[in-house]
Amino acid sequence: MTKQPIEDRQKVINGLLRSKRLNEAFAELRQLASETANWQITNKVEELEQSYKYMIQYATEGIADPQRNQIYDSIINKAAELTDIAANELLIQTSPRIYYSTLRTLRLHPSSLAILLGKHSQLRKQLAVFFEMTADEQAESSALPMLKDKEAVENTIFNYIWTAYPMSNDDLETVRQTLADDTQPAVIHEVIISALMMSLLEHYREELLLCLLDFYSATTVPALQIKALCCALLVMHRHRDAIRHSEPLRLRIGNLADNPQATADIMTLFLQFIRSRGTERVMKKVRDELIPRIRDLSPELRRKLENTNAVEDLENGEINPDWQEVLDKSGITAKMQELNKMQMEGSDVFLSTFSQMKNFPFFRTTANWFIPFEMTHSEVYALFKNKMNPMLTMIEKSGAFCDSDKFSFILSLASVPEQQRQMMLGQFDAQNEQMMEMSGNLPDPAKDRENTANKYVQNLYRFFNLSFNKKEFYNPFSTTLNLIEVPFVADILSDLNSLQLIAEFYFKQEYYNEALAIFNKIAQQETATVGMYQKMGFCHESAKNYEEAIRNYEKVDLLKSDDAWTLKHLAGCHRSAGNSEKALEYFKRVETLQPDNTAVANSIANCLLALGRTDEALKYFFKVDYMANKGARTMRPIAWCSFLTGNYEQSISYYDRIIALDASADDLINRSHALLCAGRTKEATEGYVNAMKAREGSLGKVIDTLHNDRQLLLDAGIDGMMLALIEDKLRYSA
Repeated sequence: MTKQPIEDRQKVINGLLRSKRLNEAFAELRQLASETANWQITNKVEELEQSYKYMIQYATEGIADPQRNQIYDSIINKAAELTDIAANELLIQTSPRIYYSTLRTLRLHPSSLAILLGKHSQLRKQLAVFFEMTADEQAESSALPMLKDKEAVENTIFNYIWTAYPMSNDDLETVRQTLADDTQPAVIHEVIISALMMSLLEHYREELLLCLLDFYSATTVPALQIKALCCALLVMHRHRDAIRHSEPLRLRIGNLADNPQATADIMTLFLQFIRSRGTERVMKKVRDELIPRIRDLSPELRRKLENTNAVEDLENGEINPDWQEVLDKSGITAKMQELNKMQMEGSDVFLSTFSQMKNFPFFRTTANWFIPFEMTHSEVYALFKNKMNPMLTMIEKSGAFCDSDKFSFILSLASVPEQQRQMMLGQFDAQNEQMMEMSGNLPDPAKDRENTANKYVQNLYRFFNLSFNKKEFYNPFSTTLNLIEVPFVADILSDLNSLQLIAEFYFKQEYYNEALAIFNKIAQQETATVGMYQKMGFCHESAKNYEEAIRNYEKVDLLKSDDAWTLKHLAGCHRSAGNSEKALEYFKRVETLQPDNTAVANSIANCLLALGRTDEALKYFFKVDYMANKGARTMRPIAWCSFLTGNYEQSISYYDRIIALDASADDLINRSHALLCAGRTKEATEGYVNAMKAREGSLGKVIDTLHNDRQLLLDAGIDGMMLALIEDKLRYSA
């Protein structure tokens, strides 16, 4: 059986289980299990179905059982697990996915987790002996082969745990013991927790999830705590339906709820998950806004440099203010400041840069995406030969880069010619001294935990979005990753302070639907404040739910009348909803508060125009032009309103001024309308012809505009036949 039919049948069985049609589900499951030719799977299916039959018998005979609901849910979960096991067994034989090809490779060389960990321990001891040797003794041999052997074993350990489904009881016990052993190096613990996460994202098994949560509670290493909890939360979100009735999980999470540090860590990770959703937005900002401006700036900056004595300025340690002026005017300074602020707040501003550095062979190995950056890793050792240098120290201790990006940087550095590399290393001396001084500051454990969460989430984001086989994996970052949806965890986040923090964070990140859902939860617990009604209104407005937005803004208006911001948004919502009369009423109220506000005057003018009160609108457009003086932009509505009111000479005069500044096809067409209505037919026709040749102009555009504005021209006294003649004149001229 090929991959697709297997997965299709798996979906059918799971659908039947979700619909509580267990009789049909078991019939399909028996057939699937028989095709595996694995008697153990077949027997487990038969035993589970027999348990279900007994349950039916007891229930229909009227025998009371307070545990019945839990047993029923347990049968459904076990049936889903057996479906997964049977499908997995069949896919091993045919699927080209890296998960199954890795599993097939491991089965060619069978081992156990305990044996693999033993090999790793031996290699660590050999390396420890090597690094205790003198420099002369080390020069006679190399640690590189041993390092590569150790990393190969780590890779195999990762693959073994990742693909061990269902994991044997012996291997499960080995995992528990290894995680409980604080003498194990951090790399082994990280390999295990990441492999457990990958295994659980592929196939759910409660015992493995409990291992992650137990490790979080047991380890005393903050970084490992954060990473284990992060993996557990991703898994729980993935399988939030399956875990809903798990008593062991309820107890574990209940224990975490009593631990202030644990609840703080859950909140920290949740905020990182929310922030990660904006990563593509940050990348787009760098790619589409900053880089094009820098590219466009280059010739101008070159001219500036040619007109200054740059060499002398640099020798004197001075920066030419002309350079900064160019950056300021181009908008690059503002964009850089914006990105710097985003980085300080934890946004992933480096993905755009490092996404281009994930094509090295190193990243073709799945496990390498999850290992911590170490100075003794073979890729680093091969480049620096275990010699300390400022650059390596800075990379290792940098809190700005996640581990994956640190490896990317080193691998990129390896391709730089030796002479240039040495020059780069020399330039890091001063920076290294500064970093050492900064590292002397008092440690901040809370900040360290937050930074670990930030960088680990970035690390995982890179794997799921940039790895070579990314399409083969479930990607948690393609979902909302909303922990409010996760059973038991949601209880920890349900207090008022937590909800307010989450809602505000969603709002700040511009995820207005999610923010609104949390604000509604808060409103059920306490009376909404003015600020909350404003934000709820803004969320609705952003979703174009104008009626709901108006309802919330009106509540603010009752509680805090004459609030200019609220009145503007009330007016804007009414205008977007098509109620210009009501919009005008609110804009007029804002005008009494802010009489010199140009935007408000412009909005009033547009409302009056929509209501057909053109003379009044024209007065406001004159006011806007006087206050703002934006040239063609503020003169256009005056020119058009003058035309609508029949003041054609004034309209022509304004269009002449507009065209002198910034001629567009629309301006030329509208000017021709005014000329035609003023009786200057020849000039009008020439104007229409010029409009065809103008920027964004064409015969089709001019003809379409004449059709759209036909009634206006007829009302102004233009004969219909004349319009037809002008159209044909244009066609002949095209």
